[in-house]
Amino acid sequence: MMINNKLIQIALTGSLVSLLAGCGSIASSMANDSDLQQKAGVALNTSPDGLKILDRSTSLDSVKFRVQSSKGVYNCYYTSVYGAIDSDTLCSGPVDGTKGEDIKTTSAQCNALTKAAGRC
Repeated sequence: MMINNKLIQIALTGSLVSLLAGCGSIASSMANDSDLQQKAGVALNTSPDGLKILDRSTSLDSVKFRVQSSKGVYNCYYTSVYGAIDSDTLCSGPVDGTKGEDIKTTSAQCNALTKAAGRC
């Protein structure tokens, strides 16, 4: 009797892990470029019309994609549970040595904080 209970617990745990393992893949297949542009637009505080999705990849629980804007290329990602519940999208960048607008500020905008950040 004890063996049957343990076997059932192992089977249920394995089933749950198998179901959760595909969350990122499901979310990626459900999201088209327009959806990713909308998500990146919110994260980057810009219009989605000026964004281009370069590529995407999935992991067990997240969707990662690269997006190009006039300011450079950004790495973005969001987590998902079966494509039904998504986290906010986070983006970092610009990356890949891309250079959009010059990040150096004019001397009129320089202060101690911008100088310390190396932006003057």
